[in-house]
Amino acid sequence: MKTSAINRKDIVSREGKSGYMANPILGIEVSGNVGETGEGANIELGYAEYAVMPADRAMKIPDSLSVEEAAAIPEVFLAAYQTLFWLGELTYQEIVLIHSDGSGVGTNSIKLAKKLTKAKINTTAGSNDKLDFCHSLGADICIN
Repeated sequence: MKTSAINRKDIVSREGKSGYMANPILGIEVSGNVGETGEGANIELGYAEYAVMPADRAMKIPDSLSVEEAAAIPEVFLAAYQTLFWLGELTYQEIVLIHSDGSGVGTNSIKLAKKLTKAKINTTAGSNDKLDFCHSLGADICIN
């Protein structure tokens, strides 16, 4: 493993609030090189250097991204994409409301909705600074 991202899920797990595990392993987003594959792969190598995951969840890092950028993408972009398009079925030029913007998933939802559908984006956030940032990303109506 070359790098790991830290996101809200990691913070909540570390604080023991998620109920996910008694001893959470942080860093659900990682990037690097595949060291071993298959049933005989050594999984006792230590989290600081290695991460273990099902092979069908690995994604090839495009040449245009650094390993640091690649580690920061999966959780927030995939959650945003899944919510907007698989669950919400957002289509061209619809209106979308994104709550609690200013988060990684929220800000990336703005980017995806604007870029892929040209939707009108309404967003809520808890501060004017966050709303200014959301507006800079393409949000049309920003509500505090």
